[in-house]
Amino acid sequence: MEKIARFMEMFWLVLAVLTAGWAVYVLLAQGWATGSTWLLFPLVCGAMYGYRRFMRGRMERWEQQQRGKGPQ
Repeated sequence: MEKIARFMEMFWLVLAVLTAGWAVYVLLAQGWATGSTWLLFPLVCGAMYGYRRFMRGRMERWEQQQRGKGPQ
């Protein structure tokens, strides 16, 4: 499960960087009026990256707590 979580985290980070590059290209090529809409994509991808990173940290802490308790 940890491998999938890390993969998805990196997936959103790479997608955020790629869409940010594309948004800058569109801004330069077509101007602010058309290109400003493209800035939403890297924002959403960045938010997803942050959410996945936050949740992975919480899951790791939860698993450590569960291992520490042991069978009762």
